Amino acid sequence: MALVKCKECNETVSAEAVDCPYCGAPQQTVVVLTAVPVESTEEIFFSDNSVIITNVRLVVGGATYALRNIISVEMQFTPPRLIKPVLFLIVGLMILFAAFMPINENAPAPAGVYIIAGMMIVGAVLWMCCAKTKYHVGLSSASGEIHALTSKNRAYIQQIVVDINKAIAKHL
Repeated sequence: MALVKCKECNETVSAEAVDCPYCGAPQQTVVVLTAVPVESTEEIFFSDNSVIITNVRLVVGGATYALRNIISVEMQFTPPRLIKPVLFLIVGLMILFAAFMPINENAPAPAGVYIIAGMMIVGAVLWMCCAKTKYHVGLSSASGEIHALTSKNRAYIQQIVVDINKAIAKHL
């Protein structure tokens, strides 16, 4: 234990003493540490409302992925499922065919049957035309594969995949 002289009364006191036991003068000076801003080395490659890509991390919605854990990135896609509209079309065509082949030659099918069959056929065709392919940002890591982001906009997903690969290359 080191001994020092009191700043006020010049008596010998312990260097660890907070106050002088003789005069009560404070002995230890309080050091105030201030935070020094550290210059960030994180470089942003892409940023929009839901995605941020830097050379350190990928943030999609509320999920954050460390780039050092990502093994590969690729654009994947899921084609539209057309089973239901095709079945809808087949049923509409069967109703239309049945309406043209009346059971009794003297009693043609009511007009409502043709309207329902026509609406089913048109609806099925529109359904098939409006069905879009879904594109995904596929991330592979040691823990498995995940679709980090899904969109019907192919160019958007392609841009994100390119920027993630640029960020990974910069990180290495």
